[in-house]
Amino acid sequence: MPSLPPVPELDNQLKRTTRITGGLMALVVLAIAANPGDSLAWGLFLGLATGLYNTISLALRIKRLGLQDRSDARSYMRQGLIMRLALVAVVVLLAGRVAHVNVYWLGAGLLAVPCITAVDAAIRAARLSRSEGGVFSKIEEGR
Repeated sequence: MPSLPPVPELDNQLKRTTRITGGLMALVVLAIAANPGDSLAWGLFLGLATGLYNTISLALRIKRLGLQDRSDARSYMRQGLIMRLALVAVVVLLAGRVAHVNVYWLGAGLLAVPCITAVDAAIRAARLSRSEGGVFSKIEEGR
């Protein structure tokens, strides 16, 4: 089976998500430096780090998916999903045992990375639609 060319938009999306999440992580590290005992900041940092790792892992799996046979692709992606979910479960369970990590903020950090990706993709799609001279919604058709 011939290999498919890489999807440049996936790389661009991953770079933007990594840049935004990295900025948030830098702010959280500053909060941790100011107050090392802050359990909220530790939870958010751990959640952002785990969420970013999962996003990068998923992007690498999607890139390699073109090299897989159709019969192997489903099990390949299922294996990746199980590995990412197991990582999240281990991080949450270990964080629950440590006194200096707030598990709620850990969950918020885990969910922040996919939300950043979705919002960034929506904004990018709106900008591309408008730059091509099209309308993005029915509201803009009436103008």
